[in-house]
Amino acid sequence: MLDRIHKAGVFIIMALPVVISCNTSSKSEEEMSEGPTYYLARVDSIRINRENTVRLLDYHPIEDRFLAYDQITEEFLVLDGKGKVLEAVYRIGEGPNEYNSSLLAASFNQEAGGYFLQSSSEFLWYNSDWEVENRIRFASEVVIRFYSGPQLRVPYFRLQDASDPYFFTNFFSGVNNSAGGMNGGDGPDYLIERYNPRKGGLEWVFANDPELLPEVAVNPDSKRANPVQVFALDKAANRLYLTYDRSNTIGVYDMDQDFGLKEMLNFDHRRFSSVQNARNKALFNFEDDFYGVLYFEGLSEAATEARRAKDPNYFPYRDSGLYHFILIQDGVQQEEEMGFPAGCEPHSEILSLPGKRLLFRDKYGGDDEPTYSTYSVYELKSEI
Repeated sequence: MLDRIHKAGVFIIMALPVVISCNTSSKSEEEMSEGPTYYLARVDSIRINRENTVRLLDYHPIEDRFLAYDQITEEFLVLDGKGKVLEAVYRIGEGPNEYNSSLLAASFNQEAGGYFLQSSSEFLWYNSDWEVENRIRFASEVVIRFYSGPQLRVPYFRLQDASDPYFFTNFFSGVNNSAGGMNGGDGPDYLIERYNPRKGGLEWVFANDPELLPEVAVNPDSKRANPVQVFALDKAANRLYLTYDRSNTIGVYDMDQDFGLKEMLNFDHRRFSSVQNARNKALFNFEDDFYGVLYFEGLSEAATEARRAKDPNYFPYRDSGLYHFILIQDGVQQEEEMGFPAGCEPHSEILSLPGKRLLFRDKYGGDDEPTYSTYSVYELKSEI
């Protein structure tokens, strides 16, 4: 899915002095067994009556709106909380309110209203009427392209001394940006290229120091040495929560303080073999000091072939039984992992919603072409 071309110091990825306060979390079996046990309970659902493939990108909790993208008509959709289409907006072109670059991400401007759209060469700031208020063009050293349109939320934040957003240009959760060298190998001096509105240009930040980064397991059988970052942003606290696809630690970094390390948290997988392509897929910040890691446990080639003998359409990455959630609260990992909802698609978009809730795309069980999409909302609930 991802092809990389390295030419003249530019990576092209085509896809479809700081004082450190570091507390490394350690846990005993007794600590893991104390406290509440959480589980996922289905509490709501939404239905989008649209024949084309729609991808949900962002949620606005105050307005109770979803931002989505129709991959066939190439329209942005604004939906209400139940999935009704309120707006369908087409903005591809050469006009003053249009774009012609391949978009990677789109988000609500949560703090000031309107929308943000981003490609590897352009950042567009739209107002609530989908009129361009600001258009920032830049020349990133890392070019990423998704052929199916935007798939991610814009990784933006605001610092205390700036009302205009900072945004990452090469650093997207789950996307291989070929940074590499995380554990002392050859790699860049800094990990994140970002746009700085105070300087009006790009800069490199977040030093590539293995002592201050999550540990990465090395798979000797893999030709891909560099790990893939998996992270969540807390824009209210300006925190970056970072792990990697082959890691069992989470670093908590203060973006107000040049990405200074605040804490390092350890966790354990029940079943995880990088030889079988196991990897962390997503990281969620449910609330202060409460995190979730979604991982894919992987499957051996022999087991995969055995399952395909019974079901020729079987693919491990679409098997919800191979995905698990790890929960970490107040530095302590919940003893039992949570399974992935059986009726939902683990390989599709997952949105984190307020109130310790997650939104998943439902699996389609019909034999004909679907004329709608449905999603389920699950809430983390506890039993003492």
